[in-house]
Amino acid sequence: MFATLRWLTHGLALLAGLSVALMMFHVMADVIGKYLFHYPVPSTAEVVANYYMIAVVFLSLAWVEARGSAITVDLVYDATGAGAKRAMRKLGECATLVFYGGLGWFSWDVAVRAWESNETVDGLWRVTVWPAKFMLPVGIGLACLILIVRIFSEQSVKTMAPSAEHMDAGA
Repeated sequence: MFATLRWLTHGLALLAGLSVALMMFHVMADVIGKYLFHYPVPSTAEVVANYYMIAVVFLSLAWVEARGSAITVDLVYDATGAGAKRAMRKLGECATLVFYGGLGWFSWDVAVRAWESNETVDGLWRVTVWPAKFMLPVGIGLACLILIVRIFSEQSVKTMAPSAEHMDAGA
């Protein structure tokens, strides 16, 4: 199971990274086309907003959770003992799981409705956006699985070197 989660996490992170590269080339082509040839790439803003940005944010969530590299505020955390740190991490992981679960649940309904209506946005060209709507529940769902493993198992899904937070005594 851990190998499958690791493989899926790496795969979605790779797709998120590929999305960054594609977005960079797409926007660069649009700028070059606009200012050198007076012909921008049609519907660049729509594709960037509805595909690339969503992929970058939501497909990388599982990677962030597996590495334990979400943004944290350590004001009180650093001043406590190992047991309190472990309890705070578990509480934070549970709260994150509840938030992601709710967001994933609602985004699944949105994605299904977008698919059923063949949702598009209009720019210079009509861009079909329903496939991108499924990136949210897929990315969030995998992040939820990673969190469940972290909450209920002493093992974790390793992606690279463990973060400093998870190297604390009692983690």
